[in-house]
Amino acid sequence: MHNIFRVPFHSARLCSRYLRRSGILAQISAIAHEQEARRGLSTSAILEKVHKQKKQKGQGHTLPLVSDNLQFEEYDCALSEMRSLEARLEDELQRHFSTKVDLRQYEDLRVPISGTDEVHRLGNLGRVTMKNPQMIMINFADKPTAIKDAKVALQKSALNVNPQHEGIMLYIPVPRMTKERREQLAKDARTLVLNDYKKAINDVYVKSDKKASTTKELDKAKLKRAALLNLKHQYEKRAAALIEEKQKQILQEVA
Repeated sequence: MHNIFRVPFHSARLCSRYLRRSGILAQISAIAHEQEARRGLSTSAILEKVHKQKKQKGQGHTLPLVSDNLQFEEYDCALSEMRSLEARLEDELQRHFSTKVDLRQYEDLRVPISGTDEVHRLGNLGRVTMKNPQMIMINFADKPTAIKDAKVALQKSALNVNPQHEGIMLYIPVPRMTKERREQLAKDARTLVLNDYKKAINDVYVKSDKKASTTKELDKAKLKRAALLNLKHQYEKRAAALIEEKQKQILQEVA
């Protein structure tokens, strides 16, 4: 399955230049430290209190937090990239766990074209519409040669569908939201969606670490690597917590 989270890594130079000029992270860090000093309380203690209050009110648990205190170019850019990926994850999970038919799930599916390095959105290869409430149809009149690749991509996706090929059309029966279907969605969220997300997060870490490792001072290079690795692990934990919350919600719903 094509990884929807794989996006070009923004230039660390451009990213750091923007962050230095805007001073956003430095301002946030300074304000946080000033508030802590005035109140005599640690941020972690306050968040822990909020965490407990939410659990008592039945509002669920908050996600693990990511620190913004560290200040070096590679970290700032990695943080920006990982935030963007997390936003994509939240959007993807919203679609993945939806109990309603969302044609965007099909239109945005990435289709690798066999024999080439090309990858296209399914919506750019065919016209996706609802034939009726129980059937989706995709018309490949403009690009009939893409039907086979599109069918394979659909079969390998987390949509759990079995497309039928007739002429220039693909017909896709809409899966009923049974108990088994809910359980499958919960399973796929971890085995497919989370794995793709973690691969993308790791790509950001590897590229950031490669640039950070050019630091001449060995001790400083080690500290940078440790900080980037910790950032990676925190975003992985946040994703796992988010998916676990979504899994619980859909499994608690009555089929």
